[in-house]
Amino acid sequence: MREVSEKCRDLLASGVYSVEWAADLLYDNDPKVQNLRVLEPAFKWDRGAQVQGSGSCQILWDDVFGESIVPRDIGDLFSPFGAELQVDVIVSAGAFRERISMGRFVLDSVPDGVEYAIERVHGGLPLVAESRVSLSLADYFMRIARDSFAFPASPQSTSMWEEAQRLTGLPVFRSIVDRVLPANITYEEDRLDALEKVFAPSNAWPHLTPSGALTALPKAWADPVGVLDRALSVSSEMRSENVYNRVVTEGKNPDPNGPPLIAWAEIRDGFLRTRNEDGSRSPFAGNTFQYRSDFLVTQAQCQAYADELLPKVARLRSVTRRVKEPFNPLREVGDVLTLVDPTRQGELSTVRVIEVAYSGGETVLNVEVAE
Repeated sequence: MREVSEKCRDLLASGVYSVEWAADLLYDNDPKVQNLRVLEPAFKWDRGAQVQGSGSCQILWDDVFGESIVPRDIGDLFSPFGAELQVDVIVSAGAFRERISMGRFVLDSVPDGVEYAIERVHGGLPLVAESRVSLSLADYFMRIARDSFAFPASPQSTSMWEEAQRLTGLPVFRSIVDRVLPANITYEEDRLDALEKVFAPSNAWPHLTPSGALTALPKAWADPVGVLDRALSVSSEMRSENVYNRVVTEGKNPDPNGPPLIAWAEIRDGFLRTRNEDGSRSPFAGNTFQYRSDFLVTQAQCQAYADELLPKVARLRSVTRRVKEPFNPLREVGDVLTLVDPTRQGELSTVRVIEVAYSGGETVLNVEVAE
């Protein structure tokens, strides 16, 4: 949950406040333009995506000197070649005003740019009275994903946090204790895959703070940090794609000339069977869970882990709910909340946010329900 003052938290709970979106444009950590007017903001964070944060907005610009912000070349303001946008929300009521950091984004593309010109009184080229650019944005993980390894590599530090900082070049916020990295980790092409390997022994996902620092989001559920008690609607969702009836595990043979280490296990009966008794495809068919680990170094380990994983993934691990509430800029992916469900006579349940989207006057959450 985003950090704000107690007064701001009380104001948001009251529901009586005004909201204004604002942004600062930066390049190489140098502020270029501050307090930009943001129109039509739409932002989303998805824990299941490698690039978790994405969004779009329009920037409106009026300049007394008749300058335009529509980019025409690399290096222009708002050209998508390294420029960043710090996006904030300003919550106000009367004399109270507080600015909340929502996220630091990289400009991915400029889908549209419009200039509104007026004729000069004494001739000459028209003045640009107002210009507007539409921006497509993504968080820092997009930049890291683009910077792939030229060839396989290995960690250069035994510290999890030092290695994560080296891989990303980002400042780090140490949300979990440091640990010694295993010596047998190998990085392939994808730098974000490498980052996930660094955090995997700590049972955590890589994550970004609203200011763009690298942190870690523990996979274990924490205690609730708030109450979700102003839901406008709650709907349930059950998805078959998250239930698997076959597991394939792949290890890493310490002998470079040895055979590949691959094992599998599957369900043979019941609703989730992969095949019918006559060998034909079952009604559910097959859904395979792939798992690869450098820590599995023998065929027996691969088979044992496949057998261990199968009952864990071959069940309804969670039911998700889609919750709409009045605009609340404090919600973040990973927040554990107590949901007061108006569709179930105020029934209480513990949920964790896996997606959060801000658009218009609503906050839309996709949450998983604790088992």
